[in-house]
Amino acid sequence: MPRYLFQKILLNDGPPSGGISLQEMAAQLKRSMDRLKAAFFETGTGRVAYERIKESAEYQAHLELSNNLQAMDLGLLARREDKIAFWINLYNVIVIHGVIALGIRDSVKEVWNFFRGVYYQVGGYHFCPDDIEHGILRGNRRPPYSLFRRFGATDPRLNFMVSPLDPRIHFILVCGSASCPFIDVYNPETLEEELEIAARAFVNSGGVVLDRGHDKISLSSIFKWYADDFGKDQSARLRFLARYLDRAEDRAFIVQNAYSLKTTYQPYDWRLNQY
Repeated sequence: MPRYLFQKILLNDGPPSGGISLQEMAAQLKRSMDRLKAAFFETGTGRVAYERIKESAEYQAHLELSNNLQAMDLGLLARREDKIAFWINLYNVIVIHGVIALGIRDSVKEVWNFFRGVYYQVGGYHFCPDDIEHGILRGNRRPPYSLFRRFGATDPRLNFMVSPLDPRIHFILVCGSASCPFIDVYNPETLEEELEIAARAFVNSGGVVLDRGHDKISLSSIFKWYADDFGKDQSARLRFLARYLDRAEDRAFIVQNAYSLKTTYQPYDWRLNQY
């Protein structure tokens, strides 16, 4: 049975110490989280002992670093590349931070409403994972199966959203689960190359599986949940994905048969990722 969060949890509730630029903040947090996970990786079990991290000195250092988000001026994120890199890195950090803070052992599904229940204070505003993904990076589009957008018409956080949407963000946002993409640190100056690499890695590592002999294609559930982000109809979505396949013959086959391919979706593995 999942646990219920009856009150949202602020993850960075201590005093900021300052001295770090906004552009570097999220990337430093991501590197700090990487060091934490590496320190608590158990070679015998092949898992990260998230439940043991919370009492460590390394975790306390990470908390102190995250407190600096409170003093950040989000208006300094002027360029599109700055915004995307900052918010992607921050999303990937806050999810794992939430896993540690809540003592989750196997899956984020252990806590009902996890993606809205933990949040950071950033520059005087509150941001939970859903705020970052759907409100900021998806240009305030509705989350899957939701009737409402994350931000209302007068929400000041609309000033920070990224528009138009770049669908490749789905290849680098990590929800803490085994079916998620590989986690990396993203940089504004090399963001376009990093997005392309992430897209190719996700598509060719099982996110898209083509069976030409039976005119079938199997896709990650991400392409069902966020279908409209990838194209106005299924043929447009398949053509979008085809460009990232390594094999030229597969790319050509999808383009030629996009209207007739039978599409299925893979089960999503919500167990905690360990990389």
